[in-house]
Amino acid sequence: MKVAAKRVGVIGAGPAGLAVARVLATEPDSPFTVTVLERSNDVGGIWNYTPDSSVCHYNVPQDNAQNAVTRGYDERSTITGGFPTPVYDDLHTNLPKDVMQFPGFPFPEDVPDFPDRQQVQLYVHRYYDCPEHGLHGLVQLNSEVESAEWAGGEWVCTVRRLTDSSDCLETLRFDALAVCTGRVSHPYIPQVPGLHELAERRPGVVVHAKEYRRATDYSGQTVLVVGGASSGSDISRQLSFTARQVHLSVRNSSMHDKLEPVLGAGVNKDNPPRRHPQIRSVDEEAVHFVDGSSIALPDHIIYATGYLPVYPFLQNNNNNNNNNTQLASLLADGRSVRDLYKFLLYTQNPTLAIFGVPSKVVPFPLFEYQAAFLARVLRGAVELPTCEEMQCEWDNTVLKAKESSSQLYEMGMRQIDYQNNLVDMIMEGPIRPPSRLGYVSEEWAQRRKHTFELRMRLLGY
Repeated sequence: MKVAAKRVGVIGAGPAGLAVARVLATEPDSPFTVTVLERSNDVGGIWNYTPDSSVCHYNVPQDNAQNAVTRGYDERSTITGGFPTPVYDDLHTNLPKDVMQFPGFPFPEDVPDFPDRQQVQLYVHRYYDCPEHGLHGLVQLNSEVESAEWAGGEWVCTVRRLTDSSDCLETLRFDALAVCTGRVSHPYIPQVPGLHELAERRPGVVVHAKEYRRATDYSGQTVLVVGGASSGSDISRQLSFTARQVHLSVRNSSMHDKLEPVLGAGVNKDNPPRRHPQIRSVDEEAVHFVDGSSIALPDHIIYATGYLPVYPFLQNNNNNNNNNTQLASLLADGRSVRDLYKFLLYTQNPTLAIFGVPSKVVPFPLFEYQAAFLARVLRGAVELPTCEEMQCEWDNTVLKAKESSSQLYEMGMRQIDYQNNLVDMIMEGPIRPPSRLGYVSEEWAQRRKHTFELRMRLLGY
């Protein structure tokens, strides 16, 4: 099966969208006309920090696509004019810069091994501004895609121009669509007995980590952080230096063991977070845990529980079905994204690519490798299996993950094999990949493997 596409729409001008646009624009004898649509007022996506955070809207609980706020879910920052992102003030990367960087585009030498948020934001802007990348002129800011519908053999996008002077709608048409909106727009907050009632009666007590900005905002208060992954552990560590008391709730005991090296070295030794199991219920007096223990209701409960993958603008079904079914509900239920060949192409219509689905990855290089594969698919230089065969491969991938009790979307070190597999498929075609996007080097693999030890040594947590 071969695809032929020239007009490519890219939704989102964060690191993924910029990577896709760069690769497509700099293809040898590029046949593509690329349009990048970004709803905010600047490129950079998640790395565009907004000091104010009280402009996020979500339900409590919010654990699936049906009860997620998908329209008007945030407002522009009154300080920067951009839409809020989860980046907080004292954020450092958990990846060293030589591992994190876009292939062939290093961070400046004077940037430390683990850059802070400002240094990453400047780096992404340098990537955008680099003349060799050909990105200027491709990005349309303040342009929100309200709907993207597959109709008549093309993607018909309704775009709202969010300018100060107008709020008009425009229709754009593309042969292919790359969705690069990320997965940090719609907070995930689980169902907990009593949580909705508490949030209704005591506004501001229950918040999501997307609204966390700085530890000093919680000085002298009692805080319960829910979730022990990267943001939960980092926020707990920061709060231990400012809050009166910090509690940390995680789902299972194995997570407590994983947290030991993460929290141990970096917390305030005089006020370490107190650890608890999963929450059983809450009321206006206390938080109750599954082991029968309880704590008095804290001043704030911060849910660092991740986000829902939601794509509300995707409207129609695939090119093999004329039913007017909302594609968003077929592709993603808010907990997972389904039916993606190579975790990228929609099996029923490979002119649709969803970036940013795998987790536990190094995102910047992953985006460029995926973009290189997409570019060769869209110009017909990589031949795909049939839709049925791609669906069968996806189903087998899901089945293997279930049989091995592994997380379907978590790649970790398997990212190396994944990227090398994409290179294999590109190499089968007539056009070689750019030299920067060849097989993953052993040096990069080793640096990636020992990232945690390096961070502990340099940052202490």
